[in-house]
Amino acid sequence: MSELQSRPPLSRLLRIAAIAEGTTLLLLVFVGVPLKHGFGIPEITRFLGPLHGVAFLTYIWAVINELSLRDQPRGWTAKAVLFSFVPGGTFWFFRRSIASAR
Repeated sequence: MSELQSRPPLSRLLRIAAIAEGTTLLLLVFVGVPLKHGFGIPEITRFLGPLHGVAFLTYIWAVINELSLRDQPRGWTAKAVLFSFVPGGTFWFFRRSIASAR
């Protein structure tokens, strides 16, 4: 049995945190920043910025939690963190991680 087949599935907390982090980053980058700098409406970034900060910290905590509880490889952890800095990266990474775990 290969390493990918024996790896347990990702936790529900991590999936929810990845969706929240990815969604808030996309909203912040593609809605909040254009409204703030293009139209002079900074209110949306005042709301989305802290919301994304909480979502990001929750996601990082969930990745660390997943590493300690499910014994994910260190390379997986580094990729999970790096893809969180790319808009839409968490969606792509976790779709790929879930598909490779099957």
